[in-house]
Amino acid sequence: MKILLTGARGFVGSRIADAMDVVAAPSLRAMTDEDIRRLVGETGPDVIIHTAAVSDIGDCARDPEGSFRANVEIPLALVRTGVKAVLFSTDQVYSGRTDEGPYAEDVTAPANLYAEHKLEMERRALETNPDTVLLRAAWMYDMPKYGVRNRSNFLVNMLRERELAFSSTQYRGLSYVREVAGHMQKAAELPGGVYNYGSANSLTMLETARWLAEELRLDIRLRDAGPRHNLWMDGAKLRAYGIVFRDTVGGLRQCIEDYALNLHAL
Repeated sequence: MKILLTGARGFVGSRIADAMDVVAAPSLRAMTDEDIRRLVGETGPDVIIHTAAVSDIGDCARDPEGSFRANVEIPLALVRTGVKAVLFSTDQVYSGRTDEGPYAEDVTAPANLYAEHKLEMERRALETNPDTVLLRAAWMYDMPKYGVRNRSNFLVNMLRERELAFSSTQYRGLSYVREVAGHMQKAAELPGGVYNYGSANSLTMLETARWLAEELRLDIRLRDAGPRHNLWMDGAKLRAYGIVFRDTVGGLRQCIEDYALNLHAL
């Protein structure tokens, strides 16, 4: 299977490039739809995996046109080439849900512009090509990767900061990005549709942070950030196709082992 990967130097894409044999696409941001069509035609992929996006919620709100171009128009241009596309979406499409969760794929409630654009992209992509695979990713973490800009994430924040606040009521899955990348071969073979893609979590965000702080003996003060909306996804649909993520604590344990972070246990 020949795979064209966008965002190969980004946080997610660089880990996918480590895990799979891919052809890395150049940046699509300045390309026209015709440029994108030409690139795909010249590359001749069987599948396109699209990870590039503007994912900062604040940046999207400040630049709606830029967000729409990056998060809606460019992925749709890829879908219109006729090649099967695997597009990353976000758990933020559930950010306006008021019920407890976990949330299955069928009912969404975006509460910010980034989520609105991702949801519009999902809908229009499936209308254009029903074989499109949409992966609603949870918040991902990893240690920094040499030569790649590292996005702020739960693990790095916990290791770097001396005081953080997390909600004692919010449930949200956190996914080890290398596990995300490791499942991409199977994800590329999924039938078209929308899938919650990431780790479950039976702990609140504050409980998760406290677990990690104790596990690594971190010198950090953890405060309760107060009530927050849940972003807790139900992964049953994905599991039915044989893609099974560790839960959040299991993923963190694997990451700790991979990087030998738990030095006091050596």
